[in-house]
Amino acid sequence: ALDFTHSDADWGIFVRIEPGGSRTIVFVYVDDFLIAAKTQKIIDSVRDGLKASYRMTDIGPVSSVLGVKIEKVDNGFALSQGHYIDTVLERFDMADCRPESTPIAVGTKLVPEGVPLGPEDTKLYQALVGCLMWLYICTRLDLGYGVSALSRFCGAPTEEHLKYAKRVLRNVKATRDLALVLAPVKVDGEPELVGYSDADWAGNVEDRRSQSGYVFKLYGATVSWGSLRQNCVSLSSTESEYVALTEAIKDAIWLRTAVLAYDQSAPDAVRIVLHGDNQGSIDLAQNPGWHRRTKHIDLRYHFVRWQVEEGAVKLQYIDTAEQAADILTKPTPTPVFVKHRASLGLIDLAARA
Repeated sequence: ALDFTHSDADWGIFVRIEPGGSRTIVFVYVDDFLIAAKTQKIIDSVRDGLKASYRMTDIGPVSSVLGVKIEKVDNGFALSQGHYIDTVLERFDMADCRPESTPIAVGTKLVPEGVPLGPEDTKLYQALVGCLMWLYICTRLDLGYGVSALSRFCGAPTEEHLKYAKRVLRNVKATRDLALVLAPVKVDGEPELVGYSDADWAGNVEDRRSQSGYVFKLYGATVSWGSLRQNCVSLSSTESEYVALTEAIKDAIWLRTAVLAYDQSAPDAVRIVLHGDNQGSIDLAQNPGWHRRTKHIDLRYHFVRWQVEEGAVKLQYIDTAEQAADILTKPTPTPVFVKHRASLGLIDLAARA
């Protein structure tokens, strides 16, 4: 037996502790396997053990996973999807389209009303949004707001929605060579999940729900992100930021479980530090006595307060100009968008070469 146990964070991840204390990890997705270990000897042993039970092909050192290209760069790895982008551009007849500097223009408000698409164009729209979603999930977190906004209309898209979806694809063409660079920075002491949480209050004009956005880094490398419409209508920007903090912390708790599967630290040694640019929401989380201001807020969103009280999460204020999660909540001007995109590790490798 290979003596692996599945990770509590994901049943497709299997972990084994080696005699020397290092950890060997096997990632499984359908019929694809990826083995990570301290030495090549351990990798070979695991591979041979798997071959004894399964019919499989060894394709050597990893160069791509699920269509995501993996390259070794200085002090880390770069994840990119240039080939997939080329395929998508050809599929939707946009290989020669005019490029755009941002996915969604500042001031754009997507609404349900408009000229509905016919059956064929509806399928086209759904397929295009699905392709953009895959890019966003794997490497292109900068597409988060656009993908989140467009996906809400897949059931009944209009001509305007298709136009905006194609604009996002034009931005993808312009940024084909962007790669998510994972170059961990060595830190003293315990590992730390550093997050950024933001919200655009009442930004959705059809229902006035707010948009949340968050990003998490581990050892300085971006490892998780999200852009989603909130499930409630907030009565103030402070309240919308408070709700956004809760959504971010939920993801952070899962991330901590995942980190503990790979790291040898004690469970309480993974610190979570979450940055927000709204002091009022931070005060709400740290001051349970503000009953008048919080009594109407759904109980589930006070999860953030409990996590802070338990010491599981530390909240820190950050200036709005440095709030990297801003680009996941709304359209932003090109200079702001490019600045935050780079700070999150999305780098044009072709331009840097």
